[in-house]
Amino acid sequence: MKIFCNYNYVRILFASSEIIPFASTGGLGDVCAALPKALTKLGIEIFRIMPLYRVIDRDRYQIQPMDLVLQIPIGRTVYEGRLFKQEYDGVITFYIYCPEYFDRDGIYGDSYQEYNDNFERFLFFQKAIVAVIDMLDLHPQIVHCNDWHTGLLPLLLKYGIDGTPRFGSEKTVMTIHNLAHQGWAHAEKFSLTQLPSVCFHWKLLEFFGEINSLKGGVVSADAITTVSPTYANEILHPDFGNQLEGVLRERKNSLHGILNGVDYSRWNTTTDPYIESSFDIGDLTGKINCKKKVQEYFGLPLEPKAPLFCMISRLTHQKGFDLIDETIKSIMELDAQWIFLGSGDKHYEQKLKKWAERWPEKIAVSINYSSELAHQLFAGSDIFLMPSIFEPCGQSQIYSMRYGTIPLAHAVGGLVDTIQPYPKRGSTGFLFKPFTADAFVSVVQYAIDTFYQPRRWKPLMKRAMRANFSDYNMAKGYLDVYQGLIDRLD
Repeated sequence: MKIFCNYNYVRILFASSEIIPFASTGGLGDVCAALPKALTKLGIEIFRIMPLYRVIDRDRYQIQPMDLVLQIPIGRTVYEGRLFKQEYDGVITFYIYCPEYFDRDGIYGDSYQEYNDNFERFLFFQKAIVAVIDMLDLHPQIVHCNDWHTGLLPLLLKYGIDGTPRFGSEKTVMTIHNLAHQGWAHAEKFSLTQLPSVCFHWKLLEFFGEINSLKGGVVSADAITTVSPTYANEILHPDFGNQLEGVLRERKNSLHGILNGVDYSRWNTTTDPYIESSFDIGDLTGKINCKKKVQEYFGLPLEPKAPLFCMISRLTHQKGFDLIDETIKSIMELDAQWIFLGSGDKHYEQKLKKWAERWPEKIAVSINYSSELAHQLFAGSDIFLMPSIFEPCGQSQIYSMRYGTIPLAHAVGGLVDTIQPYPKRGSTGFLFKPFTADAFVSVVQYAIDTFYQPRRWKPLMKRAMRANFSDYNMAKGYLDVYQGLIDRLD
């Protein structure tokens, strides 16, 4: 059922390299599923477009080929692409297929490393988007770009994909989900874009003598958004700006921090098909069963009264694993159990395995991520660990709160915007700052001490479960940005 608001007619093309449930590595895919769905409920006409990777199950999602062949130039070579289409959750999604670029394992790389031609792969994707807009006469008012994989789109919409000016009228929004990933490429690859030479300039794509795809999007998009208000402020400063803080300050008046929202129909303790027992704020009994199930599955002692921490994350430096490694001996002296779920850098995978081998009664690890296990851990754990060095928004802490699992996080980015620290009024979790071993161990101990006080812990759980970060609020924020750009067209 659509909820129509007092907005003018809006048509959006939403471009992303990831969308849940088709193919995703993290938060980008979650947002690119939830936001278009929520916008559709607001009465917005929206189309999504993404690459058709090998990992996407065409039969399961009823993805059908269209009678449209794309001839896309990458430099002097023309690659053939095919367009596919399906409808899911009330949203039409187009898929760009090219066997040379997308018929591979993984999204950005295989199990060993990232693909060295990712710039070319996503250049093809972006050029194909422009071709699809024109061949299907889509006429979107807004093209919404997400992260560096679509950073060249504003320029390609303006200048064309083959050296012939296009003079597109679409307005563009560039959303930065993670400023750390910028899509760098060697300068000699600029000719592949077939953009005019003026675009390889320090005011546009050129950055320290190379191509920076995300910078191109930041400079040339009509509006820029990030995924939380705090992160929007942080990236204007050197500590979080990843060398682009000066560029972003130049566009400060066009920068909007819109807090990510989640689709609570997917994260619902009363209807979740993956968890052992349902539960809600009025009756938390099912959470006890969920905890037992998780302990059994991971081979941990069945100790219902011991606090169970979990961490569900990509295994990268950003997520704070070095801080955990630095404090692991001190943490193991505390009365708690720990489960880690995720995959990523081999360095961290090996560390997790060594921890589990050394402390098998306290630590369990699963390197093979699965959505089903993630849901079970959110439901069965007591405390969710998120000691990220930086975190543009984060959604896992939002999921954990809905499941009565209390987040413990570094006070940074969207974690500040979503977690009210205990023992403040209205508290929903624990935050620590500065990013030091002493501060981290101290807050872990504090959380454990609080857990053993049921008269404090149960109200904390219920406050967390009531917290509302719905995709509806997120969609309203983006719709205001869209409408502001459309009003400038009139």
